[in-house]
Amino acid sequence: MAKEWGRYKVNVNAVAFGLIMTRLTEAPAHGGATIDIAGREIAVGVRPEVLKNAETMIPLGRGGRPEEAAGSVYLLCIPESDYISGQVIQVTGGRP
Repeated sequence: MAKEWGRYKVNVNAVAFGLIMTRLTEAPAHGGATIDIAGREIAVGVRPEVLKNAETMIPLGRGGRPEEAAGSVYLLCIPESDYISGQVIQVTGGRP
């Protein structure tokens, strides 16, 4: 897409998130936590042992915070990134 849209001065990039700690991941699985989406109660949560295992595989040793995830999107919005196109930015704490 970057090749196709570049001639129109459109930058095409993507952000690929790894483990980001949000209200969906912080609740323990089977703990009864739910969120309301369009009037439907959806169960949320991750088993603690799955989170611990995932964090041991991340070189920074932890899941990301939402503001860190947002920072990568912000990077692509500022003028200093105008020459970045055709890239996928991996926000994974170093995990491939």
